[in-house]
Amino acid sequence: MTSRAQILLNGIARSAVGLTAITRPVPIIRLAGVDRVTAEKIAWLARIAGIRDLALGVGLLHAQATHRPTRAWLVAGMCADTADTAAFAHAVAHRQLPPAGGTLMTAAAAGGAALAAATLRTAHREHNDDRTHNDHARDDDARAEQTGATSR
Repeated sequence: MTSRAQILLNGIARSAVGLTAITRPVPIIRLAGVDRVTAEKIAWLARIAGIRDLALGVGLLHAQATHRPTRAWLVAGMCADTADTAAFAHAVAHRQLPPAGGTLMTAAAAGGAALAAATLRTAHREHNDDRTHNDHARDDDARAEQTGATSR
C-alpha cells in the first residue's frame, strides 16, 4: 500500500472514530466494559477525545488533499494514540476497567499508533526511493553530457 493510501486510511479511520465518539459516546465507553450509568456520566470525556481525533483526522486529510506536509499530523495522531494506549493499559492494570473491555480499547489505541508508524515508515521509504531515483537520473544526465562533450 502506498503512503498516500495509508494516509487516506489513517485520516478516514481517525475521523470516523472521532465522529462516533462525539455523536455516540456512551456505546464507545460501554465497549470498554463500563456500566451504562457511569458511561452516561462520563460521556463528555469521550466527546473530548472524539473532538481531538476528528480534528487530527480532518487535518491529515486536508493536508493530503492540498498537497501540504502530512508528517506532523501523523506524528500528532501517533502520540495521541500512544498516550491513549498507556492510559487504557494503566486503567486495566489498576482494575479501573474490566480486563476484556480495557484490553480491547488498549489494542485499538495501539493499532492506531502502529498504523501511523507504518505510514510514516512507508512515506520515508518512498521519499528515499524518489531521492535515489533522482540522484541516478542526475548521474545519467551528467554522464550523457560528458559523453556528448567528448565526442565532439
